[in-house]
Amino acid sequence: MNNHKYCVISTVGRNSLHKQWIEDKTRVSFDLHLIVYDDSIEMFRNDSEYVCHMKGQKLWLTYQYLNLHPEYINKYDYFFIPDDDISMGAKDIMCFFECMEKYTLRIAQPALRCSYFTWGHVLRDNCCRLRYTNFVEMMVPCFSQEALKAVLFTFNENTTGWGTETHWPLLIKTNNKDMAIVDEVSVLHTRPIQSGTTLHNREAADYLRKYNLVTHVEEYGFIPNNMSTMILTERHKYNSIKNTLVHWLKCTNIQEAFVGLD
Repeated sequence: MNNHKYCVISTVGRNSLHKQWIEDKTRVSFDLHLIVYDDSIEMFRNDSEYVCHMKGQKLWLTYQYLNLHPEYINKYDYFFIPDDDISMGAKDIMCFFECMEKYTLRIAQPALRCSYFTWGHVLRDNCCRLRYTNFVEMMVPCFSQEALKAVLFTFNENTTGWGTETHWPLLIKTNNKDMAIVDEVSVLHTRPIQSGTTLHNREAADYLRKYNLVTHVEEYGFIPNNMSTMILTERHKYNSIKNTLVHWLKCTNIQEAFVGLD
């Protein structure tokens, strides 16, 4: 059995892209845990030594899985919990884990490139290695062991997980330098964003009300990309252009296969 310190946990279905993540065996220095939420488990039994079948939604299933296997929480230093529609390779995953350690991050996510998106600030900023923030979304979050222990109960607060992300920085008592969008590593979100159902919206509102929270995205500074001198505009102008494009993309009916910024 491998003695890896990195863990990838994903709730997956028959169209999952997780086989991409482990295709390059020479790069895989993490354990992959698969929670199969539909009837496709036989397709994936040989993809990992950690495969189980449970029905539900992502964060709730992750909570139930770790509640059944509490020994895993102390086994790993970092836990990456991506959606199963994220296109990336083992090299990207390992680089991201290394960034978590290098920058002493407790909660972070890789940036999105050319992707369907909800939150504009998660799109890759070519001027930066990373940007410190107070909001990491549940699509591709990564937690240090300490941070996961602090936030794990939120995964079980409702069935959808909506509303919980706003709580995470408070629960880890962030110092504004331990949460980030990591632009040094970017991944592709391949499926269109689905609008929240009545249940999603109700659970988000109930969660925020319960803990007296308001979702407000902040940026607390950044680490510049060493290649940023090659960009032909200052970062504040770049951001102004990007924000205008984000607004336009959200307000326009676009028929392309992928909608995002790069």
